[in-house]
Amino acid sequence: MSNDGDRERDYIEVPIHQGFYYNAELELPTVVQAYAQIEKILIDSKYLACITIRVENLNQIEYQYGSTIYHKLLRQVATIISDLKQQEFRDEDIFVIDLLDIDTFVLFLAAPREKKTTLLDHLESLAERARATIKSQIFDTLYPYFKVHSKPSVGYGLVVNNPMISNMRLIMQLVSQAKKMGEFMSERQGYITKYMLQKTLIQEDIHTVFQPIVDLATLEVIGYEALSRGKEGTEFASPMLMFILAAEYGLSFELDALCRRKTFESVRDLKTDKKIFVNTLTMTIHDPEFRGAYLKQLLEDLKIKPENVVFEVNEKLAIDNYDLFREAMQDYLDIGIVHASDDIGAGDSDLERIMELHPGFLKIDIGLVRNLDTSIVKQEIIKAMVALAKGIGSLIVAEGVERREEYWKLRGLGVTYGQGYLFGKPSLALDAECSTSFAELEIVEPAASKAGPVTPTRS
Repeated sequence: MSNDGDRERDYIEVPIHQGFYYNAELELPTVVQAYAQIEKILIDSKYLACITIRVENLNQIEYQYGSTIYHKLLRQVATIISDLKQQEFRDEDIFVIDLLDIDTFVLFLAAPREKKTTLLDHLESLAERARATIKSQIFDTLYPYFKVHSKPSVGYGLVVNNPMISNMRLIMQLVSQAKKMGEFMSERQGYITKYMLQKTLIQEDIHTVFQPIVDLATLEVIGYEALSRGKEGTEFASPMLMFILAAEYGLSFELDALCRRKTFESVRDLKTDKKIFVNTLTMTIHDPEFRGAYLKQLLEDLKIKPENVVFEVNEKLAIDNYDLFREAMQDYLDIGIVHASDDIGAGDSDLERIMELHPGFLKIDIGLVRNLDTSIVKQEIIKAMVALAKGIGSLIVAEGVERREEYWKLRGLGVTYGQGYLFGKPSLALDAECSTSFAELEIVEPAASKAGPVTPTRS
C-alpha cells in the first residue's frame, strides 16, 4: 500500500493555463478539472458510462463568420445542453467540456443510487431522449447561419475498470468511443428520417392550410397562400424543416410535386374568384408532365380558374437560367397563370430576378416587414420597391404582418396587399366569413400615426 510520501511523488507543480481546468466563457469545467471525481466513479462502480453531445458543422461557423459569432453560438449550445442536464439527468452526473474538442460536451454518469437500478439497460434510450429533446433548439439556433439541417450528434459509451490499464487511458478511450457512437447514431438517424420522408411521400401524408392575403386599403381578402404541412407530432410538421430534409435527401422535386397536387385537390370545390398562391420550386416549373395541356385539363377537372393560380417562385436556380425559365413559364402564362417572386429582400439577386422575369407579384420578405414602423431604412427600401412595382406593372404583397403599426405603415407607403397573423393564421378551410371583412380585428389607426409619424430608428 502506498504511503503519503509515495502519493506526493505522483504529483508535480507546473504552471498550466487555467483553460485546461475550466472554460470560463462557457462556465464549464474540463475533463482535467473533474478528473478525480470521474475516476472515483470508475473505481467505485467498476465501470464508467458517458454521453457525448457534439453539434455537427458548429466548428464551420468560426471559419465563415469569425470567432466572435462562433463563441456566441457555442455559449447558446452550452446553455441548451445545461438545461437538458438539469431536466433529464441527476445532480451527481458530471457535465464537462472536452479539453481538446471544445465542440463536444460530455456527461459522465454517476453510479445508480440503488444497486437494483441498472443504468446499462437505459443508456441508449437516455442518449436518444437527449437527442430528441434538443434537436429542434439546435436547428433553430444554427439555421440563420447555415440554412441547412444542423443536428446534434449524441453518442454513448461504456468502459470496464481494468487494473492493467491506467484509468486516464480508459477515460479517454470512453470519450473517444462515445463520440464515434454518436457519429454512427447520427448517420443511422439520417437513414431513418429519409425512410420516414419517403414513406410520407408514398402515403401522401401531408395536408394543405390556407392563409388569407388581404387588400390593405379595404381589408378584403383577395386570395390565399397554400401552405403544406406534414403529419403532426413528426419533424415534418415544420414545413421549413420538411423541405430542408427533402433537399438533403434528394427528394425536393417529389415533395414539391405532391404539395402542389394536394393544394389543387384541397380547393377542388372552391367556388370563388379568390386567387390561390402556390409555392413551387423552379425545377418543377420545367416538369413536362405538368406543363401546358395537362395542367389546363387538371385545373378544369378540379374546377379552378387558371387566372386564379399564382405560382410563387423563390428558387435561386431561376436566376441562373432566365431564358429556360421564361420558356418554361410561357406554357403557364398561355393558360392565364402568373408567377410571383417570393421573399424579395432576403437576398439571391432580387433586382436581377425582377428585371429578368417581370413577376406579376412581388412578395416582400418578413425580415423587411418586422418592426417596419421603427426603421427608416426599411421604410425607404419598401418605398423604392413600391415605385419599382408600379413602374413594371407588378403588385406587392407584404408577408409576416403581425402588428397594427406595421399594417398602417405599409398602407401609408402604398403597399397593395398584406399577409400575416394580424389578418389570419393558416387554416385547413377557407373561412367564408373571413373573406368579407376583418372588422372583428378592430384594426384602427394607432394614436401615434394620427398624431404624426413614429420616430424611426436605424436598423
